[in-house]
Amino acid sequence: MSDDTSASVWNDGGPPEIQEQKPKSPPPPLPTSNPVVKDTPNVVPTGDLIQFESEEERAATTVPNGNPVIFEKNPAMDGLLREFLKEEEAYTPQDYLRRFYQIRVEQEKLRMEAEYRSECAVAPQHYARNRYRDILPYDKNRVEIQKDSENPEGYMNASLIQLPGGKTEFIAAQAPLPATLDEWWKMIDEHRVSLVVILCKLVELNKIKCERYWPEQVGESELFGDYEITLEEEKLFDDDEYLMRCLKMENQTTGECRKVHQLHYREWPDHGCPSGEKQLLNMIDLMENIHEEVSPQDSSPILVHCSAGVGRTGTIIAINFIREQMKAETLHSIDIFGLVMTLRKQRASMVQTQDQFQFVHRCIASYCRRHLGIIEEPKLDLAPPVATADLPVGSSGSVRLIAPPTPTTGPSTDQTATIANYNQLHHHQSSSNHMDEDTSTEEAASVPDFPEEPPAPMGPEDLGSSAAF
Repeated sequence: MSDDTSASVWNDGGPPEIQEQKPKSPPPPLPTSNPVVKDTPNVVPTGDLIQFESEEERAATTVPNGNPVIFEKNPAMDGLLREFLKEEEAYTPQDYLRRFYQIRVEQEKLRMEAEYRSECAVAPQHYARNRYRDILPYDKNRVEIQKDSENPEGYMNASLIQLPGGKTEFIAAQAPLPATLDEWWKMIDEHRVSLVVILCKLVELNKIKCERYWPEQVGESELFGDYEITLEEEKLFDDDEYLMRCLKMENQTTGECRKVHQLHYREWPDHGCPSGEKQLLNMIDLMENIHEEVSPQDSSPILVHCSAGVGRTGTIIAINFIREQMKAETLHSIDIFGLVMTLRKQRASMVQTQDQFQFVHRCIASYCRRHLGIIEEPKLDLAPPVATADLPVGSSGSVRLIAPPTPTTGPSTDQTATIANYNQLHHHQSSSNHMDEDTSTEEAASVPDFPEEPPAPMGPEDLGSSAAF
């Protein structure tokens, strides 16, 4: 039903009782809040005609001819979503290649700016706290824990993530190491984290990606420093790609007890993307529901991590940001290039690979179709790749998905050759079965995704720790 009660024919209790006849008055004007119906096929006005219990029910509803019902609750935003879908259908792999190449060029520029230094992370006393030598938090927004003699800077390889216009705050972190398990729970306690999202398996491709920081069996307890952690419940879902754990955390020093929920997405391939969008989007919806339930009053951050806390972690944060604005109907533009760069200005290498960058596009397109009630699958683009020189610099309207031109320091032919070399390298990566997330052969590209610092020893992988693999 429409929110405007003046548009209702019946009262909530049913038809009005017959009362004494009164002089007729002119009919009230139509409410201005009624939905705008465009002159397009298969568009059904809503308002007082149909009421649905959920977005899924709305998306699944069809008119007699079998076409989807399209609802115009916010004509301006709906037009933006349609424009995004139209442009998305026209993009080729070369388009994604060029945009992601530009992201890596811009990332390299950030490394030269003092604002994006990681002086604390490269200190010798923190080598053993960094899983990878090149995935380091910026000094400006690194997560701090209470300082002590063993960690005088309160250092954690984790970053506070806040996106302008976003509702949810995040902590993006690397997975804990054997040497940081105590500090991991210290961070969760001190920053009042109630929900942790893990996007990797403990072991991938025979390499340890994350130390287990929870008991293995329901009912068991383990001690991590000052914190006793008990696994109270483990819940599976029909999607079968993720599960939820309910953990009780007890501070042995203060005696405080509270619950921490963990969502574990177990089927996200190393250095890649899930096979489809449905399961991940369902888990993101569940992530929001749990967070609102466990922290309804305070705005505690959601802790998200994979192995290094940049690739899979950045992908899910980017998707959730657009989703939140779409749900609140405050979305005024879709600029995925700018969104990724905003994330990388808070933690290097967020949304780390071209495949993950393209997966963000696919998930946003799925949300657009869900919002508009479009249930048909997108058409495959069979057009040949567009030459780099013919690509537009920007797109029409407020949808801006094409990156700005790549700055050059030499002839334009050098830039074209560099992009071609990167394309060959990406093809090699896609066909390889022995790539580590966040430590791929991208380092051999002309625009490295990681810096060459810090000097040796560079971290646990060079010190022989199995946790680095």
